[in-house]
This record gives sequence, structure tokens and C-alpha cells, in this order.
Amino acid sequence: MGLTQPLQFADLEPVGPETPAGRYLRMFWHPVYRASDLKPGQLKPLEILGEKFTLYRGQTGTPHLSAFRCAHRGVQLSVGWVEGDAVRCRYHGWKYDETGQCVEQPNEDRPFCARVKIRSYPVREYLGLIFAYVGEGEPPAFRHYPDFERPGVIVTDPVEIFPCTFWNRLDNDNAHIPWTHRATAQRKGRNDFLLTRREEVKETPYGYISTRGAEGEALDFRNTAYFFMPNALQFWGPSRAKGFEGRGLGDAKIFWTVPVNDHSHAAFDVTYTPVEGAEATAYAASRSKQQEAEAEDRWDIAEKILAGEMTCEDVPNEIGAYTSFAIEDYVVQVAQGTIDGRGREQLARIDAKPILLRRMWLREVTAMLEGTPMTDWKMPTEPFVVDRRERV
Repeated sequence: MGLTQPLQFADLEPVGPETPAGRYLRMFWHPVYRASDLKPGQLKPLEILGEKFTLYRGQTGTPHLSAFRCAHRGVQLSVGWVEGDAVRCRYHGWKYDETGQCVEQPNEDRPFCARVKIRSYPVREYLGLIFAYVGEGEPPAFRHYPDFERPGVIVTDPVEIFPCTFWNRLDNDNAHIPWTHRATAQRKGRNDFLLTRREEVKETPYGYISTRGAEGEALDFRNTAYFFMPNALQFWGPSRAKGFEGRGLGDAKIFWTVPVNDHSHAAFDVTYTPVEGAEATAYAASRSKQQEAEAEDRWDIAEKILAGEMTCEDVPNEIGAYTSFAIEDYVVQVAQGTIDGRGREQLARIDAKPILLRRMWLREVTAMLEGTPMTDWKMPTEPFVVDRRERV
């Protein structure tokens, strides 16, 4: 069935089950939670893609995702408790196994458990994250990212929740660096971040490849970023873990931008560093301690900047560069507002990446709505970087 009028960029902002972007995103697996934040026997209410779910880890250690409410009286299941790999509703004790099948109805003279089933969803743990497929039918093949499956250490950062549309992060480009991150660059003596940036992009079988660089900088693999449709970006950067800054270690980084709802999104950030053995243990401990310690108050600082109570230049010097960058990204992305609310954009030459990404998304979602063939995205099967000892 054809569209009555061409799809517009603003049409891709809503993400509920019946929206164009929501339907497209539900064709893919997405990270929904950091694995270390869900302990055996814990239940969590979860909102993702504009829908609410129940996430829990069975006492066996296996994660599960099911419908948000009990089929009996509609109570949210996350206020109940876990029994084995099943969940028990706190209101009247109805119990559901890991498939969503009701298996117990206490106080019923004639139980009808076989006729009651809530929806459950496929989940996988990978790279320190819990991934889920919340679309219809059988899930697609689960994606692997070869650069992050090499010997080394994986650190999964605290999940970032930004109160703005997921497009505000997807649209982020390399040209913003000397302006958005000016305060951190000056505070940390990183004049290299103040150089004018350039970026060239082209479509690939998995999404797009971006070659990024600063004025006068020689280009190599560290200047290359890879975007995997619909919402994952992989790139390289210098390690910022305390105690390892002067080692010349490079991190391979990947993050997924996943809508929570129409007004907020979650960013799931994973870092690979080519260190092994005791050094890997020390690195992971240093990085995790730094990230966890600064995760609690960074958004408070960002909100004060947005409220005009302080500026990016007022961020305390003891805050690490990585966290300072996150604060600055939060400020400009949240300040950008909604697609509809910001008015007509005046795009320029430096916007080559968001222009390409929007064009790809509009093409694919239009094809989905019209029932015509969509791109069958092909993931790489080998690491992009053959030399495991990244140095920057």
C-alpha cells in the first residue's frame, strides 16, 4: 500500500508500536539493560521503544523479558517476586513461567492456567548488555561485532538516559567537537580537540563508513567510524582510564542509541581495550571505578548548565574528561529540542553525515510502509582492525 504523501524526517521521531520508526526499529535486536545492574532474583520495570515491559533475572541467572502487567487484574509484575525462572504477581499470586505461560492461580477452584499466557520476548546477554527483540514473529539473526570479541578487556559503562529524542544523538557529527567540547579541551590542555574537524561518509552494506579528522591530521584506522543500521556506532579513541592515560592505549568503542519513548533515549556504551591478564583486571577496575563514581552527579551538572545556573566552563577540574564530554553532549543534544519544535533547519556542508543517515532511514521506512524490498544489512564477519594492539 503506497503512502499518500512522502515521509518526512519529523515522522521518524515517534517510536510507539504503530509508528513508522517504531515498526522499523522493532525489526532489530536492541540492548535494553546493563547486565551487571540486574542481579539474580531481581525484577525491573522497563520502558523501551515507547512500551513497558517486565525485565527479570531468574534465580538460575538467566534474564527474561515479559509483558508489563499480570493478565488477571493488570498489576505491574515488577512489584512481585521471582521463583526460579518464573515470576509471581504480588496482588493475587498468579505465577508465570519464562515463556509467559500462567502455571498457578491460587484460590481458584477450577484453575484455567492453560488459557492464560502473557507475552514473553527473546533475550540475549552480550558484551555486558542484555539485548531483546520486541518485534513480531521470529527474531532476526543475532548480530555479533568482531572487534569486540578479540582477547582483551570489555567495560560496559553505566547507561545514559537523555531527555530528548533518539535522533538528537544519532544526528551527532564530528564537526561539533571543537565547539561542544571547547571547555573540556581548555581545562584538560587538549588543544587537539580545538582543531577544525571534517568528515566524509558513504553508505556501506551494513550502514555507513565515516572518515573523520582534524585540520592537518594524518588519517588512519583511528579516524574511521562505522555505523550499523539502524542505531549502532563504532569508533576508536584514546583510553581515558586513570593510571593508563600515558600508555598510548586505544579503545575500540561502540554504542547503541535506543529510544525509551518519544521524548527520551538510552545510550549503551561498550569499550574494548587490548590488554590482557593482570593488566586487564587493573584496567577494568580503574575504568569502572571512575565511571561509576562520576555517573551519579554528571546529569545534575548538565541540568544546572541548561538552567543557566552554571556553564560548561564551571565544571570542576576533578571531573574526568570522559564525563565532561558526556555532560557537554547532554547539554547540546537536550538543548536541540524535538524535531518539530526546532523549526526548519538550515543544513550545510558539514552536515553530510546526518543528511545521509536521514536519507537512509527515510528510504528504508518508506519501503517498509509500501511493502517494497528493504535493504538486507550485512554485518562484517571479521574485525575492522587486524592489529589487536591499537595505539593512539
